[in-house]
Amino acid sequence: MSDEPMDIFDAVQKYADANHYVDVADKLPVFICSIGAHILNTLNKCNQCPFKPEDNEDGYAIYDCPMRHEHQSIYTPMSHVADTRLHLLMRGAKGSGKNVLIDLFLREGTGLLYNTNAVINVLDAQHREAGFPTDIGPNSITEAGMFGSVDEEGNITGRPLARDMCGGFLGFEEFSSVTDASKKDHSMDMKNQLLTSTDSGRVNKRMRSGIVRYLTKYTIWAGTQPGRFELESGLDRRFFIIEIGMSPEKERAYKQAQVLNSNMDIGTRVRLAQQNLEIRTWFTTRLIDAISNPPSRLLFDASLEEWLMQGDVRSHEADLFRRLAIGYHMMQPEWKGGQTMTVTVDDRLKALLDASLLMRREVMDADVQLIKTTFWGTEMPRSTLLKEVSRMVTMGDYQSAKRWVDDNLRGQRWYEEYRPEGVGRGRRGVMVKIQPPAPKEHTELEWGESDVKQ
Repeated sequence: MSDEPMDIFDAVQKYADANHYVDVADKLPVFICSIGAHILNTLNKCNQCPFKPEDNEDGYAIYDCPMRHEHQSIYTPMSHVADTRLHLLMRGAKGSGKNVLIDLFLREGTGLLYNTNAVINVLDAQHREAGFPTDIGPNSITEAGMFGSVDEEGNITGRPLARDMCGGFLGFEEFSSVTDASKKDHSMDMKNQLLTSTDSGRVNKRMRSGIVRYLTKYTIWAGTQPGRFELESGLDRRFFIIEIGMSPEKERAYKQAQVLNSNMDIGTRVRLAQQNLEIRTWFTTRLIDAISNPPSRLLFDASLEEWLMQGDVRSHEADLFRRLAIGYHMMQPEWKGGQTMTVTVDDRLKALLDASLLMRREVMDADVQLIKTTFWGTEMPRSTLLKEVSRMVTMGDYQSAKRWVDDNLRGQRWYEEYRPEGVGRGRRGVMVKIQPPAPKEHTELEWGESDVKQ
């Protein structure tokens, strides 16, 4: 092993190449940045632990958690403790390889983040000794199973997944197993709890017999098929979208990779096992080093703010890219704690930001293009448009359709809202036009004249 500090981005890519992974070079850095953003969130928020054994008598205590610390929070925009977790959603057709990356990091025994000592052992007083807890979630889950419930006496029952995975990484091979639960009558609260727990970490359920309330700090990595996940439900603001494409060429590459992996000699397997151990050790060490010697301050360089100010970055997306940049700097080869961590944009980070933005635009703007082409050259009441958006885009959710129109159509040069003038009784509703913008009126002026109204 070299004495040079490990570049974790290069190390994971080399490991993936040696294992013949297909079409992952642009996606692996995002996962690594998500880990870095998770660590920064640990530094920022795990000084406020709701699961301390001495403070917790309801069975939710987590013993010996290695992420618990007493350092001051270092990132507090608008005077509140920021959440920096970067949740990932891979969208692709069945067989496109969405789950390959989840398995690479989270699979029990061989995942690059897996650590036996980080798993909660129920029979051993729920101790966590090192590393990140990791798990690949069940194929189906209820809202109570995910976030908890109370019995008739008001006592918290069960072991909700969001509690057990606090501080860890939770994978879902098909995220619809979670989101579909929100459509059931008995689980209508699932969506709201997902929104708040993935955003601020807050779980707050007021039930007839009692209250379930705690803070959790899990990061979700999930896969989904197009059309099976409601991107406009509000979760799109909390998830970093990764598009997983499929093609005949990629299909052939998968088959070739299977052959190469099947014929791998024992020496290569031993070397890969050693690389796996070195990478896993690096992740755990980086967590420990960061907690032991955290940065004194977080500062954003003007280069990042300049990148975020470009027109293609929507205002509600800027924080996602800011978290990506934070995670990138948390995962640099050498750890330098005890000083200001300045988040700046170098060439590699810029390439990653640019590629990620292009990917998000392709995913998120596909529905914009659908609405534009379907209703091009038309004029209609806004209420009619919302019904169509609800039907075509937001899977029947009218409120999500309103939010989607505000986020994606308003501001487009070809989209206009107006309230018609006219005679007659009654309040006229808002109308919309989806058509080329009207050309500005142009008047020929004599030399020295001005078109500015006095």
